[in-house]
Amino acid sequence: MFKMTKISAAALIVLGASSAFAQEDSQQLEKVVVTGSMIPRTSAETTEAITVLSAKSLKDMGITTVEQALQQIASNQSTVLTASTVSTWGTGGGSFASLRGLGASRTLVLLDGQRLVANAQTGGGVDLNSIPFAAVDRIEVLREGASSVYGADAVAGVINFITKKDFKGGQMNLTGSSPQHSGGGDYSGDIAYGIGDLASDGYNLMGTLSYTKQKELRALQRGFAQRGGGDNAYYTAPASYRDSTGNLFSVDYPDCGKSSGVNTSYLNTANGYCGYQYTNATDLLPTSSVTSGMLQLTKALDADNTLKLQYFATRSKVQTWGGAYSYDVNMSPTFNSAYFPTAARSTPNTAFFSTPATATPNLNSDIDVLWTDPDNNRYQGDRATEQRFLANLTGSHGDWDYQANLNYSQNVSTVFLAGGYPDTDLLMETDPASGNQYLNRLINPFGPQTAAGQAVIDNAYKSGNLATARLRMWDVNASASRPVGDWFNAGAATLAVGVGFRGERIRSATTDLAAELSPETGYYPASVTGQRTSQALYGELNVPVTKQLEFTLSDREDHYSDFGSTNNAKAAFRFQPSKMVTFRGTASTGFRAPTLVNLYSPQVLGASTNFAGSVCDQFAGICNAQGMQVTGGNPNLKPEKSKNYDLGIVLAPLPNLGITLDYYHVTISDQITTLTTSTIYKNYNTFSNLYHPNASGSLSIAGDHSCDAGISAPTCGYILRTIQNSGGVKTSGVDISVNYTLNTSYGRFRTGLEGTWTTQYKLQAYEGAAWQSIRNDYSAGYLPVLGWQDLLTLDWSKGDWTAGISNHYQGGYKDQNGGRVGSYSIWNAYGSWKATKNVTLLAGVRNLFDTDPPFSNQTDNWQEGYNPVFADPTGRAFYAKVTVDF
Repeated sequence: MFKMTKISAAALIVLGASSAFAQEDSQQLEKVVVTGSMIPRTSAETTEAITVLSAKSLKDMGITTVEQALQQIASNQSTVLTASTVSTWGTGGGSFASLRGLGASRTLVLLDGQRLVANAQTGGGVDLNSIPFAAVDRIEVLREGASSVYGADAVAGVINFITKKDFKGGQMNLTGSSPQHSGGGDYSGDIAYGIGDLASDGYNLMGTLSYTKQKELRALQRGFAQRGGGDNAYYTAPASYRDSTGNLFSVDYPDCGKSSGVNTSYLNTANGYCGYQYTNATDLLPTSSVTSGMLQLTKALDADNTLKLQYFATRSKVQTWGGAYSYDVNMSPTFNSAYFPTAARSTPNTAFFSTPATATPNLNSDIDVLWTDPDNNRYQGDRATEQRFLANLTGSHGDWDYQANLNYSQNVSTVFLAGGYPDTDLLMETDPASGNQYLNRLINPFGPQTAAGQAVIDNAYKSGNLATARLRMWDVNASASRPVGDWFNAGAATLAVGVGFRGERIRSATTDLAAELSPETGYYPASVTGQRTSQALYGELNVPVTKQLEFTLSDREDHYSDFGSTNNAKAAFRFQPSKMVTFRGTASTGFRAPTLVNLYSPQVLGASTNFAGSVCDQFAGICNAQGMQVTGGNPNLKPEKSKNYDLGIVLAPLPNLGITLDYYHVTISDQITTLTTSTIYKNYNTFSNLYHPNASGSLSIAGDHSCDAGISAPTCGYILRTIQNSGGVKTSGVDISVNYTLNTSYGRFRTGLEGTWTTQYKLQAYEGAAWQSIRNDYSAGYLPVLGWQDLLTLDWSKGDWTAGISNHYQGGYKDQNGGRVGSYSIWNAYGSWKATKNVTLLAGVRNLFDTDPPFSNQTDNWQEGYNPVFADPTGRAFYAKVTVDF
């Protein structure tokens, strides 16, 4: 199942349904350009640490998306997945890779060796959903810095998706999965067809088309998602209210509306009040779909030169369900007399107040009503369209091998509402007697609605686009290489040189609907534009010193129109004292300029986490309450710098056995990031400039209307969480790979282990702060980096039959709020049968033992009871695939 033509076992680890070296006769090796270098050579000669994943083998595992594929890489620790973007503005609905846990912005994603534009909403990296998976032949992962070859942002490594080449005939794949438990499931289909043989016809034309659909999975459909998590004592159903003395009361406790017909699916009475469990009213997996197509023409111009024209387009859509909208409105005992609460129905709620509330409310004056309509459903989402046109000319002339590329790529990302967000002005009425605004008299926040009251509410709901961002990139680059002499009688040295020109432009603007609903969504009117150009000159020199030892030096000079010039170099060596042992190592520097989204994205108002730490001393009475925050770009950012060191050993002690160990160490200074709320709240004196209290000294905690007029108004209070330059990052660890193939009369058995042991991951939250470790530790306020994770695979093949099992293991870690998250071990199995010459049938089980995610008390995502970044909530799922060749 693992056929990597012309790829050497000594250099490449091939992952898929099993993890095994491609055992190829070294006499069959041809010179190719391997990810991480400009110099064509056999991969056996490369100094880089590369992992290769076969697309066919991934599909045999039931994997239908690029996101799922990259979760199989131990060195990838994604911090943003489609599942974890539920109910979160500004994520673009995307999924992003994060090699070494260093973030999507430091992981360079390429398609056929050329850049793709980043997601226009986040700007931090390429949305994996945009990659046309049906066209992919393999994925090459360079697990070390490559800034000197590809650009300054290749700090953590490079993920290069290689498309099918010279594809003839047709192939169709149909895949579907069905979870054992309700909710979730997915299906996909893809077709590829190619005509023309490059060698005999002089051309090849290939087209692909694919569609993937992920079905919704809600929190109430999985018991583990209801463990521990968050009920809201303020916004409830029936509504809670504050009287004129500021005391909080629940209505109809402990019945909480059950006998009156209120929807109690998301209510909780366990804590002494009527609470709304908002973490139950959310998606674990949102509804999503991806449609992509690609057309590629490859034309042989002559024996030595080839032109390739490639166009692809991908459209992805993620729609999330976020439960009910929370209303904060005033009611009058006279104007709203029909539904005004009574003292007999009221119970004081002391859970969130240091001073006990009085037992009897003041109902002779207006009250502040905090209400969640449990029958309301908010739907929001992101639509993204990615397009790329590439013209590639490769060939040779005399002693020179060359390639030239013209690349245009753009991403358009739109945030939209699909219902459930109200224009709250339409719910209000003016009292003729006082001139004050109160809740419409037809609406009953303390019980079930009448038809007339529900009609008023339904009329207030709006849908449509909120904001659209467009990010464009053009890139022209060329490189050439040639032998420059046998300097040490050990083989020819090779020199490569290259030049590149790139331009980027972003435009982001809100809509009229955003202006109308800005108090409800936080998207206030904004229109921003930004642009950048850059030029690069780079070179690479490979020098064999002996038959066993070679060195590679590379250097790159970049000039940015907005950040000036930077030079980044890389030195590497490869030493093979015997056929059984190879040593390799690299050292490099990096320089990452802020992205255009980092600099220019609009500022958005939203809810923050609960107040804590020293801020309680500055803003008395708001501890344990939820505040407001403003996120977005920061035009005052400066670049970050990095250093990478890698040292590895490749062992081949027995035929068909390969073992590799690669140590890495990365340091980053002036890190571009978003400070955690915990860091800001616990260090008020350090970050007092990020506090923007309103005229009343409030940070717009629950029940405060102070931001309705916009974030620039003096009545609006919040903390500023725009992107900042913080301190730095230090991380180190070891990649481990063991692969073995055994040929017997009973068939071929292949087994492999791919693991990453992170020995250190430390952050400096801001310059001058103490370094804090987040290796296996969530308690610092940052998502933890796992100390150990691995993929263990075993597959068997004989004749028309294949079968395989795999285990993905993740070690445990210290939880966000104390305690420990246990390890997570998932087994998968599959089997396939080639029924006819053209038809292959495959069936498998993901999460064979129906293992629940370990409990986590994290609150950074709307899903609670587990951590959606590290765990799949689907449970045991059965899948089947039909492959038809024609």
